[in-house]
Amino acid sequence: MRKIMIAVMATASILAGATTASAATPANQACLGHDFSGYAKGGSAFGGFISTVASSTGGFGNEVQAHLAGRVPDTVIPNTCND
Repeated sequence: MRKIMIAVMATASILAGATTASAATPANQACLGHDFSGYAKGGSAFGGFISTVASSTGGFGNEVQAHLAGRVPDTVIPNTCND
């Protein structure tokens, strides 16, 4: 009886974990570097912008994550991550 219960429990745990995972479409891996390179070529104004944002918000991480997620529209700043 004990072996049957162990087999039932093992089968149930295997079947419970047999669902497929779902994920969002991955972002273009090179989009951030490509975009920032283009912005930097625009001159020192981009560096000043980055410095201002970083010092006023305590960092630039949220902006980078929004850019990578494609939430920054091209009308604000060119963003190849939302293509």
